[in-house]
Amino acid sequence: MGHVSAAAWLLAGYGVLMILVAWAFDRIARRGAIRSAAWRTGNFVYHDDHDAWKCHEDQWLWPVSFDAEKRVIRYQGQHEICGRCPVKDTCSPTPGPRELTRPIDPWPHSETGRFHRGIALVVCLLGGLMPLVQIFDSHTPAEALLLGSVTVAAVALAAPLARHLWNQPVNYPEHLPTEAGPLVETTRPALPDVETLIDRYATTWRTERTTPSEKDTA
Repeated sequence: MGHVSAAAWLLAGYGVLMILVAWAFDRIARRGAIRSAAWRTGNFVYHDDHDAWKCHEDQWLWPVSFDAEKRVIRYQGQHEICGRCPVKDTCSPTPGPRELTRPIDPWPHSETGRFHRGIALVVCLLGGLMPLVQIFDSHTPAEALLLGSVTVAAVALAAPLARHLWNQPVNYPEHLPTEAGPLVETTRPALPDVETLIDRYATTWRTERTTPSEKDTA
């Protein structure tokens, strides 16, 4: 096959290092997004089967609307329950009930996520571009094979990073009222109001709710 020069080994190693750095950067950015989401939700527990959040006081926050511009579902607690909650001041100091949002698209479809994913993709491709350019200056078939292998590896590992940037999300929850944004459709039929949605979810999963009459008799 021929001799492989030290320069070729160093260039191949540098390319591999850039690929590893790109993937490590992407993983770190993903973990940061998860921690940020946990901080915003106050570690409330999301129940996928209910499509609702449960707070530390075992009360539910139900979906009330969909923000088409930010592509998040907004969840809200019940006024009568949040208003008399013993931890209201620390949980939601505003006059209204506690609100949460949940993105409907997987990471990295947020603006910050796409920025970090784009950086990782560029670094990964650069890790394969430099060996590719050096192939034309290689003196032996062994050097060309080594550098070509790094280039192929870079392209193969860059494909998963680019996949989420190519595919644009189009799904949205049609059962929720849509806030102002690019996906608003004027021909969409009227949707039930917030109290109707809460009643429907509470009936479906038999969630105990306190009615005004029960509160007055308590």
